[in-house]
Amino acid sequence: MRNWIRKAGIPATAAVAVILTGCDLEVLNPGAIQDADLSSPELMGVLVNGVSAEYNGFQDNLAFDVALLSDEVSGTGSYSTTQLYRTGFFDNRDSESNWAQTHEARWSADQAITRLKDVLGAGYGSNANAARAWVIKGFSDIRLGENFCYAVYNVSAPTARAAAFDSAISAFNAAIPIATAAGSAHWKTAALAGIAQAKLGKAREGTGTFTDASAAAAAAITGGATIAWVDAAIYDANANQNIFWNETWGRAEYGVYNTLAERIANGPDGVHKTADDDPRTAYVKCGEWDNNPPVLGKVTKTGLCGGSDGSSGAHQGADGQHAHYRQNVYTERGSDIPRVSGVEMRLIQAEAAFEAGNLADFNTHINAVRAHYSLPAVTATTKGTFNWPNNIASTEAADILDRERYATLWMQGRRLYDMDSWDITDFLNGGPAVGAQIVGGVSIVNRARCQPIPAQECLLNPNATGTPACAG
Repeated sequence: MRNWIRKAGIPATAAVAVILTGCDLEVLNPGAIQDADLSSPELMGVLVNGVSAEYNGFQDNLAFDVALLSDEVSGTGSYSTTQLYRTGFFDNRDSESNWAQTHEARWSADQAITRLKDVLGAGYGSNANAARAWVIKGFSDIRLGENFCYAVYNVSAPTARAAAFDSAISAFNAAIPIATAAGSAHWKTAALAGIAQAKLGKAREGTGTFTDASAAAAAAITGGATIAWVDAAIYDANANQNIFWNETWGRAEYGVYNTLAERIANGPDGVHKTADDDPRTAYVKCGEWDNNPPVLGKVTKTGLCGGSDGSSGAHQGADGQHAHYRQNVYTERGSDIPRVSGVEMRLIQAEAAFEAGNLADFNTHINAVRAHYSLPAVTATTKGTFNWPNNIASTEAADILDRERYATLWMQGRRLYDMDSWDITDFLNGGPAVGAQIVGGVSIVNRARCQPIPAQECLLNPNATGTPACAG
């Protein structure tokens, strides 16, 4: 089993029940903390910190699952779920924790907002904590829309996932005037950038336009989303640790070997490390193969991992067979995970230009991102189509966009939605070609391309039971 203790937080069944019953933050059990104690203005920052912790509780676990379900990592570990997800299996029981915790974060934000209104009164409209709570609610909605096959709100019947993006936009629009009045530039910028993320989702789902998404990204840039700006889920070495660090540095459950990340990191030719190495998918070879072609179990420690860096120093995967190529992006137990960033705004603009067939603007936006990482410029020569595996020497705009989003948003929980939205069937349809790329397993045909509504929701929600969304 993998890190179920971290994922559980509260039991998934209880979390869904809480969502469906719509209970509030009233403290019913008399103890050290009375309900009245939560009505102090001085504690509102603590309350919203708790909302932030609820968000963080699902972000890394969700991103971890997305990495395994997509082509971001190789499964070189020993957990049963690692191999199942890498193979493409993901059913309505596997989605229970992600669904419960993501909804729990959204619900917590709602309850905190209600409390803030009651406690702060007229001061609510200019309180930075209130803006922050709305922003967290908005990003919880976006993660639901990007990752789940359907949306469900207020014990309703399942609906198209675009509804989650609409809900997110409403939350961000609520945050903006509060952040403005509070003088909170960060939360205002985060809300503007969140709207751009959500509008990209709507455009991909056919309920919005790429022109609107690009305009929203431009507004976020004007509003403070510089190329280096980031809003992140905050992790801590002594509390809510980053699961990516735990499973790649603390142990060797997955790696970078034989992935697009490895080829991107290795420079323009995808093989030989050069001065043009890409820092976005940085990795370290903790172990190296003794033979070429590799022979399972024949791995030698390089001496580059372990010791002062705090890692286990594992040189082969937890399966005892593969060389461990360790990700080098989340390098601390408390490494933060971006929710949205200035570079992503440029990628949204690039995608809109791609959809419009405007290669000049496409190249401008893509190369703004690459320049930020001190990488050489690229030039798209034709629009092209999305292909898998990605030929990193390709000058088609589709292949470039695919690579740039892959690298920039690597291990942030965004990759599977890209592959689904762009219908990268060469991967999603599975089969022998994909199986040849999967370390430690094979691939089923028709891999999971989004996470289904969990069995618990279908059981507890009478409006979901029996619908096509709950058919399997």
